[in-house]
Amino acid sequence: MPALTPSRPSGRASLPHNPGPTHTKPVSGKRRLMLQTKLARQRALLLANAPLSRLAGREAEAQPDPLDQAAEGLEQELAIQARIRTLEQLHRIERALRLIRTQEYGRCRLCRQEIPFKRLAVKPDTIYCVPCLTRLEEE
Repeated sequence: MPALTPSRPSGRASLPHNPGPTHTKPVSGKRRLMLQTKLARQRALLLANAPLSRLAGREAEAQPDPLDQAAEGLEQELAIQARIRTLEQLHRIERALRLIRTQEYGRCRLCRQEIPFKRLAVKPDTIYCVPCLTRLEEE
């Protein structure tokens, strides 16, 4: 007997959206303060340990050996990528710290449902619930 496989219409697949339990309460009180403190600590750690200035003012030295030139270029590229990741993380933290003063903090940007506290405790700078993030990543 041939195996039945579901046919998929052409184009992007539409995934059913299940925003999760609708009884999730907005983050408030002690939990909001705890998340705000966590975000502030993350920001302070990033600023203290960030590779924001490493190699920033240094010009690439002219290396006579092609392998040394390649190593120098790779080192510069890695430093730039680390700075970009750090700046992106700082941007997300700053956005969350601004939102935490409003009713928009803890609300998914796509489905507008409350993001569960357990998710915010793990990633306090998130703007998507897990189902919406999964859907975005699959697109």
